[in-house]
Amino acid sequence: MTEDPVLALLRRREEEWRERIRRKYRFRPWKARRIIWEHDDLRRRLDEWRDARRERRRLIEAGELSGE
Repeated sequence: MTEDPVLALLRRREEEWRERIRRKYRFRPWKARRIIWEHDDLRRRLDEWRDARRERRRLIEAGELSGE
C-alpha cells in the first residue's frame, strides 16, 4: 500500500520543525525536549478532542444521545 502524499508531507514538515527546534536550542537540549514534548502533548489532546467530537456527532445522528 502506498503512503498518502499529504500525510507524508505533514510528517516531513513536522520532523523539519523538530530539527529547527533542536538546532535553535542546541546549547539547551532540555529546553528543546520540553518544547517538542509540549507540542506533541498539544497535538495528542487536539486529536483526542477531535475524535471525541466525531464520536459525539455520530451518537447524536444515531439517536443514542440528545444534542443538548
